Amino acid sequence: MRPANLAPFHTSPLEQSLLGAAALGLVAMLSFPAARGIGETFGWLPFWLLALPLAAWATARLLRLRDAAALAARPSARVHRLLQTVRPRKSVGRPQALRCAA
Repeated sequence: MRPANLAPFHTSPLEQSLLGAAALGLVAMLSFPAARGIGETFGWLPFWLLALPLAAWATARLLRLRDAAALAARPSARVHRLLQTVRPRKSVGRPQALRCAA
């Protein structure tokens, strides 16, 4: 479970890896002129090197922020979750058949 009060600048490991892939794609595009063109196997290379990781990062970020906002909007869920952590757990006793046998 994620905390509801995540700061807007917090990034998950998935987001960090997508941003790292986009940074590596940018470095490859700037370093190698062939990476800016069209390849026979993969098509337009800047799409795969830069646009696709950035689009995936934006989607992951928006979904995470939407989930955090939905969780923060439900105060009853937070109270219920807090009550679950505060209440003592019921001890599970032995079944009735085992009590008589002992």
